[in-house]
Parts: sequence; C-alpha cells; structure tokens
Amino acid sequence: MMLLFLILPIIFADNRVEQVHLSLSGNMNAMVVTWLTQSPLPNVTPFVSYGLSADNLKWTGKATTTKWADEGHIGVHRYTHRATMRNMEAGTKYYYSVGSSQAKSKVFYFTQPDPSKPLRVAIFGDLSVYKGYSIKPLIDATHSNYLDFVIHIGDLAYDMQDDNGNVGDDYMNAIEDMTAYIPYMVFPGNHEVSHNFNHMVNRFTMPKNGVYDNNLFWSLDYGNAHFVAINSEYYAEGMSKEAKAQYEWLENDLKNNKAKWTFVLLHRPMYCSTQSSKGCDDFQDTLTRKGNALFPGIEQLLIDNKVDMVFYGHKHTYERMWPMAHGVPFKTADPSYIKNPAGPVHMLTGAAGCHTHLGPSDSIPQSFSITRLGNYGYTKLKVFNSTHISTHFIDTSVKVGDFLDKFYIQKN
Repeated sequence: MMLLFLILPIIFADNRVEQVHLSLSGNMNAMVVTWLTQSPLPNVTPFVSYGLSADNLKWTGKATTTKWADEGHIGVHRYTHRATMRNMEAGTKYYYSVGSSQAKSKVFYFTQPDPSKPLRVAIFGDLSVYKGYSIKPLIDATHSNYLDFVIHIGDLAYDMQDDNGNVGDDYMNAIEDMTAYIPYMVFPGNHEVSHNFNHMVNRFTMPKNGVYDNNLFWSLDYGNAHFVAINSEYYAEGMSKEAKAQYEWLENDLKNNKAKWTFVLLHRPMYCSTQSSKGCDDFQDTLTRKGNALFPGIEQLLIDNKVDMVFYGHKHTYERMWPMAHGVPFKTADPSYIKNPAGPVHMLTGAAGCHTHLGPSDSIPQSFSITRLGNYGYTKLKVFNSTHISTHFIDTSVKVGDFLDKFYIQKN
C-alpha cells in the first residue's frame, strides 16, 4: 500500500508537452516557441533543445513559466512555457524539442525566415476546432513548403475558454502539426474577449512592442513587409482608455515604419457587403473607422500613412474590395491588377471554418466590392519584392494550391 501511494503522484501528474507553437518576436535571428502542460514542473526547469540535425540538439534555451487559471467554474490551472532560440541563421533548417527532464516533445523542425526571399503568409479569421474546414489544408500547405507563417485574425477555436478551457486545448493540439513547424501569429476577436482576454494573453507569445505587451496588438517587420495587428474589441467593448493608447501607439508605429509594404489587420471589418444595404455599418464597425468623442477612428490614419492593405474577419465569408477612402472606391480598368492604388485595399477573409457561413448570394454588393465568395478557405499573401504583391483565396475543399480569386498590386 505504501508503494502505491508513493507512485500515485507520478501516475497522475500530467507533465506531457502539449500545444507546441512557434512565433516571431521581431528579431529575425530568433525564434520563439511556446507550449503548455496541465501540471506544474516542481524542481525542474523547462527548456528547448535545438540544433542542425534531429540527433544532435546541442543548444539549449531555458523557458519561463506562467501559471494561470481558466475562468470556468472549476478554475483549471494551466502552465504556459516560453523559450527563445537565438543566433539563428536565415534560411537554415533547425530541429528542436521542448519539455523538461520529466517529459519532452518529439523532435520538430522549422526553417529560419529569410527576409531576402519572397514572403508567403496565410491570413484568415474565424476557425473552429469542431468545424475547422481549413485545418488539414493548412497543415498540408505547411508540409508542402507552401507557407512561411500564419496570421490568425481573431476568433480561435469557438471558444478557447469553453468547457473549462478544454476547447482551447483541443484546438491548439489540432493545429500543432502546423504551428510547431511555422510561426503562428494571433490577436483577438470577439470570441477571445472573455475575462479580459484571458486565454489570448496566457496561451500565446507575440512581439512585445505594444503598449501592454500582452498579445492584444503588436507589429512586425519581415523583409519588405510591415504587419500591424490591432485590437478592434477595444471599440466593441467600450474600452476607450485602451483604444486611445492603441491609437497613439499605432500612430507612432506607422510614422516610424520604413517598410515598402504595410499591412494592417484587425478582427472586425471596416467595410463589407452583408444582407443589409448598409453593409458593415454596425455601430462598432463605424466607430472603428470614424471614431467619436471617446474613441479615435483609425481609417484616416491608415490613409495618411499609405497603408497598402487592410485585412479583417468576423463575417464568415470572403470579399475583396477596391482601394478606397471613407467608403469611396478608386476603380481601375483591371480589378485583378491594380497599379499604384490611391487608397488601402480592403479584404475580408473570415471563411476559414466556423459553425455559420455567409455565401455571396446572401449579401447585397456594395459599390466598393469586387469579389464575394461563399467557399471555405484562407487568403495567401505573397510579397515578391518592393514593388509587387499578390493575394490568392485558397479554397480548402480542394487540393493544396487551388485558388478561386487572385489579384496583384504593383507600385512604383
């Protein structure tokens, strides 16, 4: 009986490594890895081991651990571990494993980003674990060397906090075959708001250059591209103090931006076609664009700083729009090849896979709308160089690489 009691803690302590995911920090000579355990790691230090071959992980980086509680009625505690692999060389393939002396992951691999090469990014919002139509195609694209990293523009899992956080666990484990091999970048949508964005803050590790350094808004340089992720939920949730702080940060970020291409991403759409003739003129969407006495609108800031494209989700469909300013489109002869656009090109890409879906037949086209699709899928952005980019909408019901809509931007 004594022996049984002695071994019980070992049997029931769940120190298995779960939910491994990479992310970019803004330092192109580093790679961040984050993982989770369901139990604490007393008297041991979690770490990442990495190297140039799977059988020689000769370098080690210590991890920091955050203990946090889910807001469910049980109050489950989880343990997030974060480590950084440093002194990485662009274009080099690395192998790594994470864990502790008690339990380690299998060996994963990734190729360190090379900013001198064309960039390929999957951009999408609104992906559920249970109706995640794009999960397997995204994993296949990852292992076909089709993508460099991913940006998920809000609404993850549906919802990460549900079932005492088990839905979040299921989702992060379901996408591990993608996220352990290429960086997975995130920021919140309305389904991450619960308990002050608890799961968004504690599950992920985004660039620490926002005001609060809590994954809710950030920016990232990658070669010719500058990505800015902002939190539209400050507007929807009445968080005027945070919205003002974010606006001031965004203003400074765009002012100091030197990249050739600038992409702004947020969850709630600024423009779209819906079943209503008013389109996306819901209060919170208009507020994000125009602002009021309490909230600063962001559209003029994007126009003044010559932002090239704006991506968003929230509506579970795909829509590509003309370059525009304040709802006025700047139309050209060829909607599939736009030269020197006079305003930001807006794109709604919230069709990755959710329990509800809006097809093009359900929407009333607005004057700024070019293409509307009812298929499940994601957008692939490609930055060729300082003068050319393209986007393709990848239909995730067919084989990797097939697309239903594409267009190019060229600028001098």
